[in-house]
Amino acid sequence: MPLYKFIEREFLEAFFRTGSLRLGTIYDFKDIVEHGVSRGDEAEGEHHLIRGIDGTVSISKDKYEPIISEIFRVEGEGKISLCNLSVVVPRRCQDGFIFCTSSIYNEQLFRKWNKENDLDACYEIINQIGFISAINKAIKDSATFFACSNVTYTEKQIDYQTPEANLHPAFTKVKDDYSWQHEHRIVWGARGPSGPLNPWIVYVPEAIQYCRPFAFLENGVITQAQNIRKHKKEI
Repeated sequence: MPLYKFIEREFLEAFFRTGSLRLGTIYDFKDIVEHGVSRGDEAEGEHHLIRGIDGTVSISKDKYEPIISEIFRVEGEGKISLCNLSVVVPRRCQDGFIFCTSSIYNEQLFRKWNKENDLDACYEIINQIGFISAINKAIKDSATFFACSNVTYTEKQIDYQTPEANLHPAFTKVKDDYSWQHEHRIVWGARGPSGPLNPWIVYVPEAIQYCRPFAFLENGVITQAQNIRKHKKEI
């Protein structure tokens, strides 16, 4: 499956010249002042599960109830009865390094990113496995590959009985705010004990062979990279 990286043109050119890539961090993207409300998300790396109670549910020391027992603890012979309310609990992941792309390309999406963050270039990752393997090799002493997946877009509060409730929080985002992005993520964990993680510029020349410039947006006009190369050859 090809992936698409919408980016500033200067950084596209730097990648194809030196192999430079920016690995962000999950927690860093919580900073919406730094990244804006499209790239940033105050709830990055977390989601919330909800259990609604219609009627009455009781818990005791020996009776566990999903979600509810995470909030209320009963000892001895006591019992707690809850009725007609909703209980919400958070699910949060550890920080990690992250590389974000899109699982689709179309001109509408390109123009949206340009409007939101002035992104004016796009490259295609034509071999996802080769691309990830090259990065893994380059950072193997400092980080380990965790997972890659399309983001699943959910409600602000996820019903605890749905399949989405079991998803890793690094791969969920709120549907109403972010589903237009069609995001795909690659995530790595820090190797060994570490302090707070910071975004990381890595140089992976080996990754270049698995990518190609795809499109550019200038003065409101989108040009496919292959058309630019063809024009240069004709000249």
